[in-house]
Amino acid sequence: MSRNRSGFTLIELLVVIAIVALLLALVLPAVQRARESARQTGCRNNLKQIGLALHNYHSAHGLFPPSSTSDVEQGGWIAFPEKRHIHSWSAMILPYVDQGILQDQIDFNLSSMAPVNVLVAEQMPATYRCPSYSGAAYSLDDNYTRFSDRCGITNYAAMGSTDVGHIYGQNSGLLVPNGIMYPLSSTRLDRITDGSGNTMLVCETRESRMMVWTDGGTAALVARPYDEGNPPTYAANRISLNDRPYFTYDNPSSEYGPSSMHPNGGMHLLADGSVRFISENISERTYTSLATPDGREPVSEF
Repeated sequence: MSRNRSGFTLIELLVVIAIVALLLALVLPAVQRARESARQTGCRNNLKQIGLALHNYHSAHGLFPPSSTSDVEQGGWIAFPEKRHIHSWSAMILPYVDQGILQDQIDFNLSSMAPVNVLVAEQMPATYRCPSYSGAAYSLDDNYTRFSDRCGITNYAAMGSTDVGHIYGQNSGLLVPNGIMYPLSSTRLDRITDGSGNTMLVCETRESRMMVWTDGGTAALVARPYDEGNPPTYAANRISLNDRPYFTYDNPSSEYGPSSMHPNGGMHLLADGSVRFISENISERTYTSLATPDGREPVSEF
């Protein structure tokens, strides 16, 4: 007398597993793309808020904030940073990103590394963090952990100049800064003769050590990475977007400059308040031209 068998055979089970694996292989990339798309939207919204804040700051003060309230060679890495102001543009625009109460806790007469202000460095607004960023939330660099192990890392920095030589030109006298927001800058909108839609104000960065949001010493980046063998600009013959290492020096040094954890490029805030995703494959000439407000360089579509 025969019995009817129920259940799966081994072959049937293997077929089902293979089908499920295939479906997962097809679905998971789509889910990941959807999540990244949502994160990019969040990052874009952060930069739009920052752009509106910078323009409101300009309306109130008649200029854009400097990237730092001290000169270019002053930052959290110097021997006694608590003796220099080194406040960042991110701290200066706090009232315009609905963080006036947080700014009220900052003593701008003291350094951003003074004990009272280091407490604020631990309270970074969510607007300054890209949703795609998965690096350290707080700097693990000795330059900051000597003051606090909770100095918040920001993912947004000013585009200060085309290259390090122009930023440092403040002190050398050989070159002058050619961006909008750089240490001790006082740039007005009417200086942007290249067109506000053709000039970068702020870029993303994934640097996880030196981008403490209250430290003006690291708050401005440049369009081309550092090349010690190419004075006086010290500019490498490539763009800094997602390039590494960005700045190689004894102290400070940064692995990344303009960069992001989005695939193949990063978000950039332009001076007209618009936000554009710029590919890491953009031409060196175009990206460098976008870093200057009045360079009279031709800017192709980007």
